[in-house]
Amino acid sequence: MKPLNRTLPLLLVLLLSACAVTRPPERTAAPAIPQAEATDNAPDDDGDGVEAAKAEAAAADAKLPKVELDSHILFGVLAGEIAAQRGAAGASAVTYLDLARQTRDPRLAQRAAEFALFSGQLKVASEALTLWVELDPDSDTAREQLLITLLRSGKLAESRPLVEELLKREPARAGAVFVQLARLTALQGDKQGAYQLIQQLAERYPDLPEARFAVLAVAAEVGNDTVVEQELDRLARIAPKWDLPVAWQTDRLRRSDLNAAISFLNKELDRRPEAGLELKMAYPRLLVGAKRFDEARRAFEALLRTQPKNAELLYGAGLLALQQRDLPVAKQHLEAALAEKHPESDFIRYTLGQLAEEQDNVASARRWYEAVGQGAQYLPAQGRLAELDAAAGNADAGIARLQKLEIGGAGRVQVVLAQSQIAREAKRYDLAHALLSQALQEAPGTPELLYERALVADLMGNVDGAESDLRAYLKEKPDDPQGLNALGYTLANRTTRYQEALGLIQKALQAEPDNPMVLDSMGWVLFKLGRLEPAREHLERAFAVSPDAEIAAHYGEVLWQLNRRDEARAVWQKATGSESSLEMLKNTVHRLEQP
Repeated sequence: MKPLNRTLPLLLVLLLSACAVTRPPERTAAPAIPQAEATDNAPDDDGDGVEAAKAEAAAADAKLPKVELDSHILFGVLAGEIAAQRGAAGASAVTYLDLARQTRDPRLAQRAAEFALFSGQLKVASEALTLWVELDPDSDTAREQLLITLLRSGKLAESRPLVEELLKREPARAGAVFVQLARLTALQGDKQGAYQLIQQLAERYPDLPEARFAVLAVAAEVGNDTVVEQELDRLARIAPKWDLPVAWQTDRLRRSDLNAAISFLNKELDRRPEAGLELKMAYPRLLVGAKRFDEARRAFEALLRTQPKNAELLYGAGLLALQQRDLPVAKQHLEAALAEKHPESDFIRYTLGQLAEEQDNVASARRWYEAVGQGAQYLPAQGRLAELDAAAGNADAGIARLQKLEIGGAGRVQVVLAQSQIAREAKRYDLAHALLSQALQEAPGTPELLYERALVADLMGNVDGAESDLRAYLKEKPDDPQGLNALGYTLANRTTRYQEALGLIQKALQAEPDNPMVLDSMGWVLFKLGRLEPAREHLERAFAVSPDAEIAAHYGEVLWQLNRRDEARAVWQKATGSESSLEMLKNTVHRLEQP
């Protein structure tokens, strides 16, 4: 039976391209419009200041309604606060809004708005904020929150009076207003209306970068690429150091056409030599996402020459060098990134341990793995240390090392699987089976443990046990291709129930038509059924994808039976794989080559 693939893939694309561009503004939330910096001196904390504060407080109190705090209001306030504490902020918002309407108290309207916004009830928030503005017309906070809420609700036209008033009253905040408009254009229902409105508002600000960005954003929403290009050209002239519009457009293109995003960003960086490092780093990250690794590495190295101690650049360049098997350079860059305190320090240590193993430097690998602290990489590092113990001839030490780990849940399952693998590779199948059986007593029905125990049972020659565990696995994961394939292969390889095996493997192949392990199983069961040519076709496809020794053994045997023996020998020569699969191939070749 084929074992699970336990090789740890290099998560290069994920690690380097996850943050491919400087993130554009989120489209689902919007903070308040920032205040312009005050230019007047604050009053001294003297007697005059105190008196002024008292006068201001008195004026504010004078605006409040003269309503007695009766039991109805008190009960409503208490009910609203208690509901909010219990996670029902939406209900609190409705309660406070009802009280505000009854009492005409702006403080209650404000509280209703706060709870409504917290719970994401934009309709209730709009009603509460509208009432707050009505009850306290001088509140800038109420007006601005209402503006943002209307924009988030897709009601740009309704918000126009508030926008124009804010621009007129505080022209210094025009940039922040237009950035908010740009951020929220995607939420507007009437895209064309939003386009016309923002264009009109921006006409008064021909050289304000934020206004041009707002026009760019809304033009993109209506598909007017000509205006998008025009505004990007203008921004390159008037704000060459402002990265946000370029990052925004890059991210927009990335979602539909990664190569178009790469071309666009490359062009913009050429005409923006003073762009920020984060935007410049977005370019090689996008190249990684497109699997253009050679170009990505050159781009990282070019940036690294300008900032040789930048931890992110060292990290990216190191991972790319590792991906391209340039181990000395990978080691140099990753060690430098570690020295510069890159936040992924444990991942770097773990990677350096793997790199040392690649270079057959076991002592160095051990030092790196032992330096990995508690966290996501701790268990993999301990697993590698245990494997190194076993490779040195001390499987018991490796198993004991893992046994001492205080890890529960899914982590504990991984520990037991690692222990089983060590015992299995040492051909101590009874020990592996015992470890798995104990774990299954503690966590019955765990699919991964059932699958591994089926593998061990198969190696022990216990076909009934293997079949039982695989059927239990499929009960937990019905129609799982891996389980179907494993059971089908076991029946084909260990029994004469070939038709039943064929049905199982056919279902697995339907789900994963290009999986080399499933193709191999199909070829093998067809061989058992005497259908040599279809068997050869499936095995040829499997071997082309994965020249694994077990596949090579099957493929070669079919070729041998077809009297294509030179081809069979050529296949066997190309085979690679684990020690156990190579041993199986060796046995097959010996059996067939015997006179």
